[in-house]
Amino acid sequence: MKSKNKILAICAVLIVIAAVLLIVKPWAADKPAVTQPTVEPVVTESPTEAPTEEPTQEPTEVPTVAPATAVPETTDAPAAADLTADNPVLAQVGDNQILLSDVQEIAGLLYNYGYTEKENDYQYALNYMLNQEIIKHHIAQAGLDQFTDEEKTAFANEAAAQWEEALNNYVEYYLTEDTQEQRDTLRAQAIAYYAAQGYSQDTLLENLMLEEEYNRLEEQLANGYTPTEDEINAVFNEYGEQYRQQYEGNVPMYEFYTQRYGYESWYVPEGYRAILHILLKVDDDLLTAYTDAENAYDEAEGAETPDEEAVAAAKTALDAAREAVLAYVQPQLDDIYARLEKGEDFKNLIVEYGKDPGMEDVTNLEKGYPVHKESIIYDSAFTQGAFQERMAKVGDYSDPVIGQNGVHVLYYLADMEGGLVMTDEIHQEISDYLVSNKVNEAYNAGLETWKADMNIVTYQDALDAAQAQADAEAAEEEAAAQATAQPEADSAQDDAAATDAPAVQADATQAPAAN
Repeated sequence: MKSKNKILAICAVLIVIAAVLLIVKPWAADKPAVTQPTVEPVVTESPTEAPTEEPTQEPTEVPTVAPATAVPETTDAPAAADLTADNPVLAQVGDNQILLSDVQEIAGLLYNYGYTEKENDYQYALNYMLNQEIIKHHIAQAGLDQFTDEEKTAFANEAAAQWEEALNNYVEYYLTEDTQEQRDTLRAQAIAYYAAQGYSQDTLLENLMLEEEYNRLEEQLANGYTPTEDEINAVFNEYGEQYRQQYEGNVPMYEFYTQRYGYESWYVPEGYRAILHILLKVDDDLLTAYTDAENAYDEAEGAETPDEEAVAAAKTALDAAREAVLAYVQPQLDDIYARLEKGEDFKNLIVEYGKDPGMEDVTNLEKGYPVHKESIIYDSAFTQGAFQERMAKVGDYSDPVIGQNGVHVLYYLADMEGGLVMTDEIHQEISDYLVSNKVNEAYNAGLETWKADMNIVTYQDALDAAQAQADAEAAEEEAAAQATAQPEADSAQDDAAATDAPAVQADATQAPAAN
């Protein structure tokens, strides 16, 4: 675990550096996304475990930002490019040339970060690079790259701290003998390693300052704009209605997508209540015997033609198993209920008796688990216990509930707000989205002005030729990979046939292939 953490720490530093190198600021804001599942989930069985931690919804995120893709217009007619060069010039900004190798590097980064669908999208990469040149030009013209001595000192200190952390992480990971000599050797290796990747304390400093320049530009473009509550509510109502249509009256779908898969939702179905609980552990054999008895009773009672004697016998066995489980934790139950009757805080009893790790979380203790009568994410016994007759109002606590993980005593903490719910996180998300829109509008309008005095030349023929070659090479590689894979698949089928075993097990829901 320690080694893994060290690896992650080193990777984190590299990722941070790479992310700053590939700075992508707003100025292409997306609308808040609304998940649109196309198939309603079919719930085939109730969850078998009581909660061990609060099911968490995906935190609301700032809308994703992508690089601007508008093609900057050239200010002069481009001269003919050398299409035979190994590394042709694809564009020129003033005296600065953008080579194919430059575009290839950025194209790879954009693909790795998910901004393009193919690895060698040269047109997209070149557009991005030209826009970055325009932005840099404007930043310099507007004086946004000018810093005071105090600011420069702060950047230098932060860069030094980040660099030292990166070196220390490398040393700690590879250290096998804690001597000064080995530490010095590893530190030198770390410097050489990062240098080979193009990283140094100086590049960290440059990137910190560059990031601040972009922050200043964003503030300039926003021009002091702050969304009004009316604007925020308008967006909330517009997109919230889509969530309502998706989840209203459909708790299984709501939990399937928000709880199991982490999609966000601005809408919460009505009828949820917040539940705390005390989980008491039970001997495994007793709990297994109870589960077996419960299954046997359900089977006997659910038979097409129930046998009354068999049902009665199964019920007797189930009652005996239940009594054995409760007897195992009876001393704890007696103390818990006696202290609840005297008004003791339920949370104190959770701390003293509870065995659910989820209830050790401060947030869970404050908010409780969200439980609905139609919930699919909990042990069915737990869900039923949350709505038993004794749980009629906030502040009530349940009779003992035997579940898959032990015995529960549940507490009705609160009724949860249903419908469209504006949380602080959603409010901030919408505010950020509106600011990004405003910045995006100002950026698109300003882009034309910023490049007016710039000399930008694009060699489209060279770009098209490089793209065609990259596409052809990618197609050849894919064809070769398929050709290599096919003999292996044929061999596997031959081996399966030789042993009279089917190579592929057909899905029972699929029709056989046509001959």
